[in-house]
Amino acid sequence: MNEYQIKYIQLKKRYEKSGGNAEDVQALYEYKDYLEEQEALEAKWVLVDVCETLELYKTAYEILRPLVSRSDKKALKRLGKLQSFQKQGDIFALHRPRGGSERERQAKILEKLPFFKYHPNPLETKAFLEDDNPVECECCRKPTKIYYSGPFYSVDEIHKLCPECISSGKAAQEYDGEFQDEASVEDGVVDNNKLDELIHRTPGYSGWQQEYWRSHCGDYCAFVGYVGYRELKQMDIVEEVLEDPVLDSWGDDKDEILECMVNGGGVQGYLFKCLHCGRYLLWADCD
Repeated sequence: MNEYQIKYIQLKKRYEKSGGNAEDVQALYEYKDYLEEQEALEAKWVLVDVCETLELYKTAYEILRPLVSRSDKKALKRLGKLQSFQKQGDIFALHRPRGGSERERQAKILEKLPFFKYHPNPLETKAFLEDDNPVECECCRKPTKIYYSGPFYSVDEIHKLCPECISSGKAAQEYDGEFQDEASVEDGVVDNNKLDELIHRTPGYSGWQQEYWRSHCGDYCAFVGYVGYRELKQMDIVEEVLEDPVLDSWGDDKDEILECMVNGGGVQGYLFKCLHCGRYLLWADCD
C-alpha cells in the first residue's frame, strides 16, 4: 500500500464515520486537487478512487481510461461500470462545500457586479453564466462576459441580460417583464417596494415546475441555491428545515421524502435563507 492509498483510506473512513459532513467532503476535494498535481502513476489510480467516492463518475472514467490495459480484466470491468454513468455525467456528485479558490474567485467577480440581496451569489447558483467571449446584452446592447439566462416572463423571448440591466430595473421595464411570477411568492410581505425589487430587479432561479419564492420575518428570503438531502446534511440544517410548518403539507412521511431529495434529481430542493433571523427555509418540486 503506497502513501497515496493510505491517505485516501484515512479520509474515506472519516467521511463515512461523519455521514458525509461538509468538513470531510471538503477534505476529499482538497486531496483530489493535490492528486491532480502529482505525476506518479500511483497517484492517478488513487485519484480515480477519490472521484468515485465523490461520485464524480464521469471524471473518474476519463482519468481511468488511459490507465487501463487490455490484459487487466479487473480494471476493464471497473472502466465499463464507470462508462455506464457517462450519460448522467457528474450532476449527482457530492457538491464541493462553499469555500476554497472557486469561492474566492467568485467573490472577486461579485465585488464588481451589482449586489442582489434576494439572490446574493448568482454565479454559484448558475443564474449568471460566464463566457470568455463577450456576448451582447439584449437590453442595453453592450458587451458583457457575465450574463443572465434564467427565467424572464415577458412577451419577448429574452436569453441574455447583463447584471446592470437587471439591477437597475431597465430590463424589466424595457420588456414589461418579471424575473419571478408575482403570483408565486409566499405571503407575509406587505411592502410593495420589496415585491418590486424581487420581481423586477432580482435574477430568478430555475425550477422543475413553477418557481416559488419563500418569505420570513416580513421580507422575502435570499435564494441560497439548489439542494438535495445530502447538501442539507452537509450544512447540518436537516432538523431546522424539517421544523418549517410549510413542510407539514408533506404529511407524516416528510422525513422520508426529504431523504429522497437529490440535487439534480426528480425531487429537487431550493434553499432560502431569511435576511433577518438567518433561518433556512426550503421549497421543493418534482420533475
